[in-house]
This record gives sequence, structure tokens and C-alpha cells, in this order.
Amino acid sequence: MVEPKIKKWSYFTAFVLPCFVLYIIFFIVPFFRGIAISFTNWDGLTPKTPIVLEKSEFESKILDNIKKSKDKDFVLGIYSYRESDNSYQRIAVKGKEKYRLERIFRKAGYEPERYKFVGLENYKKIFTGQVGANFYPHKMKIQKFTKTSALPNFISKKEFEGEIKRNLKKNPEFTNTILGAYTYNSENERYVLEKQYNDFIITEQLWELPEITAERKISDSEIDKYIRDVKALSLDEELDSLNDFARDFFAAHEVSEVSKSVFYSVNEKLLDSARVKDVLSEVWVVNQNYMGVIGFTLFFAIFSVIGINVVAFALALALDTGIRGQKILRTIYFLPNVLSMIIVALIWSMLFVQFLPAVTGIEKWISDSQKTPWLLVLVAVWQGAGYYMIVYLAGLQNISTDVIEAAKIDGATGFQRFRYVTLPLMIPSLTISLFLTIANALKSFDLIYAMIGQTGYATGTVPFVMDIYFDAFSLKQAGLATAKAMILFFVIVIVTGIQLVTMKRKEIEA
Repeated sequence: MVEPKIKKWSYFTAFVLPCFVLYIIFFIVPFFRGIAISFTNWDGLTPKTPIVLEKSEFESKILDNIKKSKDKDFVLGIYSYRESDNSYQRIAVKGKEKYRLERIFRKAGYEPERYKFVGLENYKKIFTGQVGANFYPHKMKIQKFTKTSALPNFISKKEFEGEIKRNLKKNPEFTNTILGAYTYNSENERYVLEKQYNDFIITEQLWELPEITAERKISDSEIDKYIRDVKALSLDEELDSLNDFARDFFAAHEVSEVSKSVFYSVNEKLLDSARVKDVLSEVWVVNQNYMGVIGFTLFFAIFSVIGINVVAFALALALDTGIRGQKILRTIYFLPNVLSMIIVALIWSMLFVQFLPAVTGIEKWISDSQKTPWLLVLVAVWQGAGYYMIVYLAGLQNISTDVIEAAKIDGATGFQRFRYVTLPLMIPSLTISLFLTIANALKSFDLIYAMIGQTGYATGTVPFVMDIYFDAFSLKQAGLATAKAMILFFVIVIVTGIQLVTMKRKEIEA
């Protein structure tokens, strides 16, 4: 029976046409709009048609260049002259009026200073290394201690001997200063700060003075300010200057002679501590490979894709064996995927900032440029593996038991059955899982933004999309950010396209 044409067209009108229209409105139009913006220097705020423009500039750059009188009348209907500030002000416009006004301005050759057509300039900057060092992989020196910070209470043996001592060989005059402040503790395998260089222990003497504790002649805020000022002065001044500062303090407050000697002693010890800080900031510098935005995006994509798919496949194989409590385990494994990315980020941030330092004694986790990339991959795998486990489990359960039984009868071992039967039949599931994980990894944003934020540039853990976000909304470079977004779009299309074509061929061969 031949289906009537009118019925076919009714199906098309009811189902296909609305989707096609929505696709054009919500993808095609914004896509080409984005391409147009990527060829401009737009800051994300400046409109194409200015809200307020000085009279002489409005008349010389716009009105005098409009050829059609009806277009000029239309513009003057939108803009009104204000004598108070000698300018033209635009009323709010939208829809057809907005696009007509933009078209008239474009024909008149007017472009706002922060919304000009710059051609391929944005793309040239990206491909020629002109968008900032943070964007590209490079080698950099990292100062692991700054002299304005308090001296660390301990330094690991690996860091002290591998990083600090190595630089001390180049600067032998600093050796006695550092080794006089830190003593090796073989039990904990770390170098421990001597008490006389600990700022907290040094200044504790001041807080115990009777003028503060009992007599209340000096307030807590005053002594706190004194300590902060002396610490700052000790970085650049000599002991005489610190003692002069102390005498000025005594002039404003009633301090006993015994207490004055404590102040002078504290000054001297803080100065000794400051000298160690100055030296440590000079010698605790390491050369590291900085991945940059491009390097980290590739790193995160490669290892998160591998990690998620391997863990998901392994979980699916385990659950497919028919173990007891399969449904409960499947729910437990899938549960992290149900959680909001913000909740996931908060949970893991708490573990990295509070729990792990307390358990391991290692203070730096999420703020360590060496650990942070791997920790982010770990969280991504933990959060995403459960979802793809379901995909793989569905694929495994669709494999006919007859095929497996036939392989067993033929004498195939467990590994041979997996290699030559299960894996080829799982290629459709692998195809969709790899496609989704690659695309999601290359455009990752929310998890990393919630855990790292803008400090990611310091640890080299800013993915491509987050860099686009900062360009557009922090640096006000919407044109450049859109150009990066276009490049990322085509990279994702090309990479996933190659992956789909390759995997589809494998499906046919299998």
C-alpha cells in the first residue's frame, strides 16, 4: 500500500519542520553570529549603535554619510538631541528597528571603537603566540616561597635536597643561613624549622607582656599592628631602624623597661627570621614545564577519556558476571553522576584542603601544580565513570549468550573470549562512549571552575573553555574569546569525526 503524499507532508510538518526551524534559530543563527563576532574586537558590552554620542561626532560620522533621506529621518526618529550635554541619545530599540538601524550605520561606515571589524587579527594572535604566555606550553621559573610569607614549619626531604640544596650549590654564601634555620628530622624524613625562627613563637612573647594581658595599657589591635609593621620593615631595614620604630611606639604607649627589652629582643629575632626568608625566596626556585591552556586541555582530555572508559568498562564487566547485589552496586556506581558538579567540587575540595593534609601530613594538594592536574582527572573519572558503565553494561547484556557458549565449546580461554568475541561486539558501545567523553573533556568547564577558579593559571590547570570565559567576561575581549571558541568547535568536530569514522569501520570489520 502506497502512503499518500499528504500524509507524508503532515508527518514532516508536525515533527521534522519544527525541529528544523528550532535548529536554525538556536544553532545555525548563533553559530554564524559567533563567526561574525570572532572577526571583531568587540569587548562584549559596546553596542553596534551607540546609546549616547557627542553632537559633532554623530553628525560628521553618521548623519553626513547617510545617503537616503528616509534612512536619515528614521535615525533622527531614534536619536534625540540633548542640549544639556550637547549630544544625541538613542531610545531603546529591538526587533526590526534594531537591525535596520545597524544596517544604516554599517552603510554609513560607522563602527564603534570597541566593536570594529578586524578580519583575521584574532586568529593570527592565537596562532602566532600573541594571546599571553598562559595560553601556550612553556618552561617557567616557579618561586615556591615568597619572603612576605611565614617560614614553613617543615620542608620535605625531597624538596629540601632536590630543590633548595641544588640552588645552594650555586649560591654557597646562603648555605649557613638556611642550614642554621632548618634541622633534618630522620624520623619524619623532613627538615624542621628551629623554634627561634618561627614568627608565631617569636611574637608570642609580646602577647604575654603585662601591659597587654593584665594592665591593658596596649590594645590587641595595637600590638597586632606593631607586629605586622615590624615584619614588613624587617624585610628591608636593619636592626637600628626596627629599634627606632620600637622607640616611637614606646613614646605613644607606657611600657616598662623590662618589657622594652622584650620588644628589642623580638625585633632582633624577627630580623633574623626575615634574613632566612629573603634567602629561602632566592634559593627555593624551580624550573617547571608549564602546560598552559592548550597543554592542560590535551592532558585532561587524554587521561580523563582513558580513565573514564577503562574504569567504566571494568565496572561493567564486573557487574555482568552476575555477582550478588548487582542492582545495588550499579546504583552506587552511578550515583556520582547524579550529583551536581558544584556539589562534587565542594566534596572533593574539602577532601583535598582539609582531610588529606591532616591524614598524610602533606599540606599542598589542590594548590600544587604537580598534583592538581592529576587530582582533577581523578575527580572527573570518579564523577563520570558511572554513566558510561551503564552504556557498557547495556552493550554487554546485548551480546548473545549463544556466541559466548560457542566460544567456550571451541576451547577459547577467558582472555580469548574477551579479545575475539566480547571486545569486537562492544565496538558500538565504545564508539558512543569515546565520542561523548572526548567531546565533554575538550569542553570541560564547570567542575574545574568550581574547584580551581581563577587560581588555575598559577597551577596551569585552566582548560580551553575556562580560558574563553575569562577572556570574555574578565578581560572584556569577547571577539578574541569567540575566535577561540570557533577554533575549539572545529577541533572537536575534526577529532570526534575521525574517531567516529575509525570506530565505524571497526564495527563493519567486526
